[in-house]
Amino acid sequence: MKVGYLCTFTPKELIHSAGFLPYRVFATDRPINLASAYIQSYSCSQARGSLECALQDDFHAFVFTRCCDTLMRLTDIFEFAGKRVCNIEFPTKIGNVEYYVQELRDFIEVLREWGGEVNFERLMESLKLYRKLEEKLKQLFALSPDYETAIKVQQIEVRDAIKLVDEKIRTAKKEKEKPKVLITGSVCPYPKVYEIFREAGFSVKDDLCTGSRFFEYSYPDFEPVDLDSALKFIAEKYMNKSPCPTKHYEKDKRFEYVLKLAEDCDAVVFLLVKFCDPHFFDYPQLRARLEGMGKKVALIELEFPVVSFEQIRTRVEALREVI
Repeated sequence: MKVGYLCTFTPKELIHSAGFLPYRVFATDRPINLASAYIQSYSCSQARGSLECALQDDFHAFVFTRCCDTLMRLTDIFEFAGKRVCNIEFPTKIGNVEYYVQELRDFIEVLREWGGEVNFERLMESLKLYRKLEEKLKQLFALSPDYETAIKVQQIEVRDAIKLVDEKIRTAKKEKEKPKVLITGSVCPYPKVYEIFREAGFSVKDDLCTGSRFFEYSYPDFEPVDLDSALKFIAEKYMNKSPCPTKHYEKDKRFEYVLKLAEDCDAVVFLLVKFCDPHFFDYPQLRARLEGMGKKVALIELEFPVVSFEQIRTRVEALREVI
């Protein structure tokens, strides 16, 4: 049974260990019809597209985590639409591990109410499987970023995902040296967009929820010995994932992370979904600091399901020409 989730901060290992399939819900190319009855047209198209998928497809339940304002309120809309939902209060200020551990304990009880079962052995198996998948995705992206695969593995059983990434690693070829572009933003579930950058002569690096934010973690340095310590492991793992503008970090960690990623890049493209306030709030200051480093910076806005690939191609080719 599929349990849908929308955010990379969702503890997918717990969902999997309970016997469900964690299934990342993305906006697709399907028209927004049913969702328009529940959500305003000026909401971001990721939220509207995800609601459209939820209303049309078969899901057992949905899990939300505290992130942007739109997704936080989307929980209420899903529930109003008759969907089984759970909202995990992931701390906005990163660091309160004990609070989040209690949230995870409460989430286990919800999973049991949904018909699942969580125990230490099953949770450890899921933790090991997802860590293996994440490490293999890092290997694949070090050779040649594959966004079609990165998106697909978030919607299939983790064991099948590992096999798929293994196959991709075996056939991947190290990318030739080209001007490098960092693509930063929230979500872009259209692999064709990334191919436009490659076709224009760039090698690609990303800071995206549909790319590296799914698998970039700093793992805790202890081995769980029981269910409580396993929950602490999960809490620390997710608090030390690649940073997101919906969270508050000490020492300006979000900006420093992006600036560090951009050091070996010739250009930075902000690929932002319209009405995605957290990323747009960061944009002016980040742009100024990146330009201060001598980077070429461009902003490209997306709206789903109608994506103008040719307009994106024109912008990307123009950027390539000035480098």
